[in-house]
Amino acid sequence: MVKISKPLLKILQIQIFMASILGLPLFFFRGDVAVAILAALTVVAVPGLYTLFVSSLPLESGSTGIGRVLKAEIGKYCITLSLLIGIFVSVKDLNPVIFFISLLVLYFSPALLPFVTRIEKDKFI
Repeated sequence: MVKISKPLLKILQIQIFMASILGLPLFFFRGDVAVAILAALTVVAVPGLYTLFVSSLPLESGSTGIGRVLKAEIGKYCITLSLLIGIFVSVKDLNPVIFFISLLVLYFSPALLPFVTRIEKDKFI
């Protein structure tokens, strides 16, 4: 049975939610801003999904899992770098200021995780 890390899944949900709130309304008014936000979401979410996948693999007996964590982190950085290169080469009308601001917002959005878990605990009470 595959075990999915709930904190990693929650982080991805928060990042997708924030990018949707920022990007979808702007899509109708300024397409270049929406493209920059959705490109930042791609740079954040795809490596996060890779980390989630690698962390959900079953451990071998007697293994501590450190090798798997190292593999996940190295893979995450390689995927992030290749996505950044691909986006800057292929997207011609990318707004770099909005891209990097939204990238920072999405990278720091896991700081909202304690508030989301607190809200979920309050729902069950």
